[in-house]
Amino acid sequence: MSRGSATSASQNIVTETLHLVDGELVTRSPEDVRAFDFGGGPQLSFPVTLPDLVTIHQATGVPDIETFVHVTTGAFPTEGVKDLPAGPSGEEREASRYHAAVEVTDADGTVVRSLLDTVNGYTFTSMAAAEAARRVLAGEVRPGFQTPAGLFGNGFAETIADTRIIDF
Repeated sequence: MSRGSATSASQNIVTETLHLVDGELVTRSPEDVRAFDFGGGPQLSFPVTLPDLVTIHQATGVPDIETFVHVTTGAFPTEGVKDLPAGPSGEEREASRYHAAVEVTDADGTVVRSLLDTVNGYTFTSMAAAEAARRVLAGEVRPGFQTPAGLFGNGFAETIADTRIIDF
């Protein structure tokens, strides 16, 4: 974890988190952990307040959204944050892929799941920002606030090299 990511994360640790219920942000307990399969079996994940609560709702209109994070044991530094490197080395990024799981439950209770498997989050962010800038400069624009999926389509993430979405 980079110094900046660890600092940001530690500043956002709170005793209450938010989720979206009927389109409204509502508090919830951070102790409400759930297991998600990121491709290697279920991993306990804890609820966090992420911007995705708003951006996913904005892009899809889905009224009920929860966001969770799984942190590998020992991955989050508890002290010495100022001594962390500015970012992971190329070798560290290559060895650490990013995974995100999505679960959608429809009105009758049917659950569908997808898994995003991509390069390390630091690498993905820079590649996605460059691709988004390229598209905007090429004229793919709309006025006002836009999410990448809302502006470039649901397949935007998969346009980033070595990224795939697996439905199961």
